[in-house]
Amino acid sequence: MIDMAVLQWNPDSGVYELREATITTLTDVEAMRGEAATPIGNAEIIVDGGRLAHVETEKQFRDAVLEDAGSPVEVQFLEQDGVLYPADFHSLNLATAYYNFEQARLYALARGLAPEKLRGAPFYYFPDVHLQGADPGRQVDNAGWFPLLRSFLLYPFDRLQEVPLAMNQGVVAHEYGHGIFHAEVFDGSWFPAYSVDWCPTGRCAQQAGYRMVGIIEEGFADAWAVGVTGDPRFTHHSLSMLGDSRDPDRFVRKRHCYSQSAYETELARTAPLSEADQDRYWSRRQYEVGTVLAGALYRAARDEGTSYDQVMDTLLRSYRASGSRSLGAVLESDRDGSIFGSFRIVARAVIDAAGDEPTRRALCAAWMDRLALTAAELEGLCDDVAANGECG
Repeated sequence: MIDMAVLQWNPDSGVYELREATITTLTDVEAMRGEAATPIGNAEIIVDGGRLAHVETEKQFRDAVLEDAGSPVEVQFLEQDGVLYPADFHSLNLATAYYNFEQARLYALARGLAPEKLRGAPFYYFPDVHLQGADPGRQVDNAGWFPLLRSFLLYPFDRLQEVPLAMNQGVVAHEYGHGIFHAEVFDGSWFPAYSVDWCPTGRCAQQAGYRMVGIIEEGFADAWAVGVTGDPRFTHHSLSMLGDSRDPDRFVRKRHCYSQSAYETELARTAPLSEADQDRYWSRRQYEVGTVLAGALYRAARDEGTSYDQVMDTLLRSYRASGSRSLGAVLESDRDGSIFGSFRIVARAVIDAAGDEPTRRALCAAWMDRLALTAAELEGLCDDVAANGECG
């Protein structure tokens, strides 16, 4: 165990502050490497069609996009009274990032994640990333899970002048939530089979299932972030321009209520758009609809007899462990995306994974309300429960 100064949110003062923390999983302090994460510096990643034209395997993909695979980072510290203090900005950023990954991992392990999943997962620190079709120049002001490299990306910051994303524990936990989803629902596959089955020509005939994957990933990743931090407004500390749009707690009907019919209407309205315009529309909208799902989970956790941790235990089981109704099982059995594009299927997977009656009832009440579902649609899981009635 190592005592180290990192930057963390203080809910009492309402600001991020330097504070001492005990890090338990480091194996190499100077390289900030350990069971929670493996930082890689000085990498250059280039993703474009020309490089990927003949890629068929994971190794070929890595060889094609990693112009420079990078190298271990080096962190500098000053020691005082047994505590390590980062000596410069990048050392503080890396130390804080590692601590944030460790907290996300410890929370996931407590919820039931198998220890071998995401152990020592790489994160590319301030990589030089160029994406075909994106803005010219390298990518900045973002953080992400890059499933094709089974890695996290912590980009350089440029225009964002608030708390750096790597220092925002909720942002790192959100990305770790994506990693959990990939490890469980996609069974760790570098290129999930649904991408080929549903979109054999590169364009997906059944948009409902394809877009639903993005919606539930973003919503559930936010739920993981809230679980790790206990802070439903974690995005606000680094991305204040979002306002309360991602807050699962403060109920706003327009933000927290949705339905299958509304989803199908949106899909029909955007269908005539070009593929690029559809992608642009849903790249924003998936966060907004995802907030409906995160809000339903948060609302369920407020009911008597359950807790947020119990709700998140249930969510993790719903990914694969709960059996034939789990999200992973449904995804694998759906050959064209026509089944997975239903909120009824998503809600059924989560509720069916509940390990106790209070949590089941709370999830029924919240999901039926927030997504306008009936007990009959949930196939006997919620016949004894009424919706909360907040969405009307």
